[in-house]
Amino acid sequence: MAIPSLFVIPSLFLFVYLIFETAKLSREKIRHQFAVDAAAFIEMTNYSDFLNRSAYVNGAFPQRIFEEGFYGTPIELKSNTSGTLPNSMGMAGDRLYEILYKNGAFPADPEKAAQAALDEESTWFLKFGGTGEGKNQVNPNMQSGRLELLTMQDALDYWISWDEAQDIYKLYVQIYQLLGSVEDAQFSVFCRLTGASGCPNSDGKHNFFRKSYWLNTNDNIEDAFDGAQAFNRYSFDPKPHCIQEIMIHGNKPTNNAFQPYQIWAPNEPVQMPKTIDRCEPTDGLFQVESIPLTDLMTMKTPHDDSPWPGYPVTQHWDTNEATLGSNYFNVNFHNVLRCQDGGGPCVHATVGISNPSPSGGLWPNPTPKFQTRLYP
Repeated sequence: MAIPSLFVIPSLFLFVYLIFETAKLSREKIRHQFAVDAAAFIEMTNYSDFLNRSAYVNGAFPQRIFEEGFYGTPIELKSNTSGTLPNSMGMAGDRLYEILYKNGAFPADPEKAAQAALDEESTWFLKFGGTGEGKNQVNPNMQSGRLELLTMQDALDYWISWDEAQDIYKLYVQIYQLLGSVEDAQFSVFCRLTGASGCPNSDGKHNFFRKSYWLNTNDNIEDAFDGAQAFNRYSFDPKPHCIQEIMIHGNKPTNNAFQPYQIWAPNEPVQMPKTIDRCEPTDGLFQVESIPLTDLMTMKTPHDDSPWPGYPVTQHWDTNEATLGSNYFNVNFHNVLRCQDGGGPCVHATVGISNPSPSGGLWPNPTPKFQTRLYP
């Protein structure tokens, strides 16, 4: 038995070394795979968070603000014809909420009562009503930049005093200035975290991706710029849209017994202040944030012959002396393992965004249900 053992024992030791070297290689591959999975998921979460928050600003927030502020505000009709208010309110008239919606001042669901809950709906069909229909496009039309907040016909039909008209105008501008400030802050945070292609002075470094990858591998943080390039290959260019002027009409009392009220309006439409950067067609009062449909489609369609929908991320990793180097059999895996692009060893991930709503998105039908999806 001594003679066969001279052959078996060295072979056994070689087998043990083979298992050990294979385990080292597998450990490094798994570590880098987990790192790129986490980094890609975290980075794309910045995109889905921005889309969800912008969808709220586009639709649900203004709809709820105007519902709570104006749904219970009655505006009396001048004529004796019946309005839409319940008889219990003791007057013929309409809600200020409905008048402003008809004038295209804010988005709401025309098929549902104002108090209807949106949470159970797969798609939030929120859109501008009446004369604001032009805003309900993927690339909104701001109707030459003017909003008739209270029209001359409204002043003819309803007892809207000039003081009330001015108060309504001031409150409307304050609401959309606030919404514009919120959206501007959201986009600034998004750009600081990602440096995406649509950001002003974009550096394309995608700090969250690089730092996440570095924390999980302890490699050089600049190495992760390789995988971050996947997010620079595709366009992501959201744009805010603004109106430049608002017109209002109201009734002013006169000393004429035959014409107790006179229709009153500014000599010129009121010019809007700048509320958000990058606004289309030019600076003004924020109305809605949109994104090209092609930008969203690239996040949920396959690329580069991949069967999975989303951005394909390829991250090379270095088998240097600190990790692997040459193994016991003097094989340097960095020279043996090759990615499909001819480089050294690499790991892959595909990350995208889905929305369970069949027709919802950022705009129109702003439905804040974007979710990040990670694939092999």
